[in-house]
Amino acid sequence: MLKIIFFQPHPDDLEFNCAHLMHYLATKSKKKYEIKVASITLGEYGLPGAQYDKFKGNFLAKIRAQELQNALSIHGISPKNIHYFGYRDGFVPFNREIIFKFAEYLKKEKPEIIFGPEPIYTSYYHMDHVNTGRALYYCLYHNLINCKPLLYFYSTLSPNFYFGFKKKDFLLIDQLFACHKTQFWLINKLKWIYRLKTIIAVLKLRGWKHAESYRRVFFNYKNFEKNKPGFRVKILSHWYSSMPWFQVKYPKSIIIELKTKKKHHL
Repeated sequence: MLKIIFFQPHPDDLEFNCAHLMHYLATKSKKKYEIKVASITLGEYGLPGAQYDKFKGNFLAKIRAQELQNALSIHGISPKNIHYFGYRDGFVPFNREIIFKFAEYLKKEKPEIIFGPEPIYTSYYHMDHVNTGRALYYCLYHNLINCKPLLYFYSTLSPNFYFGFKKKDFLLIDQLFACHKTQFWLINKLKWIYRLKTIIAVLKLRGWKHAESYRRVFFNYKNFEKNKPGFRVKILSHWYSSMPWFQVKYPKSIIIELKTKKKHHL
């Protein structure tokens, strides 16, 4: 049985990027796959504005963990297959600690395929996403694990792999989004972007109405040239990196805590 791990910085990221592929692998594929989800944070600050500060933190984390379990149950994926890394929402680092944790987790699980957020040519420049992707790439590029899984990045501007689906399959997305009730303030804004993204992707895949797009990363030197993007992608990536799409709205207490820590480090 092939093992596939989907890495997500926040509990709803896979719904926006991998939902149809996950559902196919978990329920419709003739081959049997063991699917696991690695959630780097619990999105505990994923509410807008100071008026919601009283809900942010551990209270919201517990709710979002349950929302994640509800969404994965639609795919038939057990809560036992979720691994929580416990990083704080908005503060996922790229350092030795997270690389070591990823490497130890991957050594234990020995997956054949890994999916994670695009760190370089990303269409969603949130540092939790970027640093998660960086850490995954570092582990595989530097052979820090005892297996050689295939690596695919989602939310990429430079895709080379597409998974097509039909228009009626948007019902699945509606079901999954409905599980994340705390995120409706954001989901309602991004729904049209999601649909547009799937239409643009299908231009590369004939015979389908919509598609999810991914970038397979090549580590073999013979195929290394396939990792290079086109000129347009480089320009778009530079533009995205200078204009973050989303910033976490932290409570004042957290901001004070961060400023205090910064002073102590100086």
